Amino acid sequence: MLDMLLLATAVQLKDPAPPDPLANATTEPELATTAQTQRDRHAIAQHMLEEAGLTPATTRNMLYPALVEREVEVRSLRYRIADLEVRVAKMMAQLEEMQTFVLDHDRYGTDFSQYQQVRAQAQRDAQRRAALERQARRELERQKQQEAKTQKEAEQQLGSPGKGLQKTLQTMNFGHIGQDVWRSRAAYHYEVVNSPGETVSFRPSPFGRTRVTEVQKELDWSSMTISGSLLNAAQETRNIGIAVAFFDEHGNQVGAETIVVKNARPGVPYPFTEKLHMAANKPFASETAWVLFSDAITTVAIP
Repeated sequence: MLDMLLLATAVQLKDPAPPDPLANATTEPELATTAQTQRDRHAIAQHMLEEAGLTPATTRNMLYPALVEREVEVRSLRYRIADLEVRVAKMMAQLEEMQTFVLDHDRYGTDFSQYQQVRAQAQRDAQRRAALERQARRELERQKQQEAKTQKEAEQQLGSPGKGLQKTLQTMNFGHIGQDVWRSRAAYHYEVVNSPGETVSFRPSPFGRTRVTEVQKELDWSSMTISGSLLNAAQETRNIGIAVAFFDEHGNQVGAETIVVKNARPGVPYPFTEKLHMAANKPFASETAWVLFSDAITTVAIP
């Protein structure tokens, strides 16, 4: 019993790190050295316990307080080791930063404080880009969920008789946006404008140099044209109005358009083309559409 207790105490004083799995692949001299090291550690641990007054003849009522004392010492050492590991990790990070600074001194100069500011700004930009990417993924997931919900509602509204029509519309790249209103996949076009200035180049030819003037063109992101089709999947003729809104990568609305189709007959696609102004200097990132009204037309019989 006492020998097992002494061995457990000696094990606690050893390094708590797990053994290397490759330690088994050793030669016979290495195995002999390892065994001798274990015997030395065991002898040292036994000697330390004897100095603390613990021998094979020690009574049980003295063993427990001694073990508590030893456990306190072991935990104190573990805390100190953990603190040292934190300090070493911090110093290694500083050393790595200094090494990177030395390698990049041609780009950032010799001012280390300026280099730290540039690195900090780069890290903030990277974190901002990562946040925008996460937001874009969440927005895309939200749109997928909304489309799935809208599709499920469309299936419930159309019922069994309308499943054939629904499959046909999906094959034609129509999507349900609510209240038995389907919208086709749309196309977008930005206006092309001539930018200020022109490029003049001279090209050699058999008869001398030829002057070639090229007018620079660019896209006007504030002027966009949208084209698509609407379809009334209900059984009655209706007046239909939908809204289409456009957003940038931050979720801010940068443009919108209202599309109205009067006297829309069932199952007939009605094309539309609308030009709208955008509050943006780059392409929109996402869009959404919803039904504003879908009023059935009441036919009045003339006596």
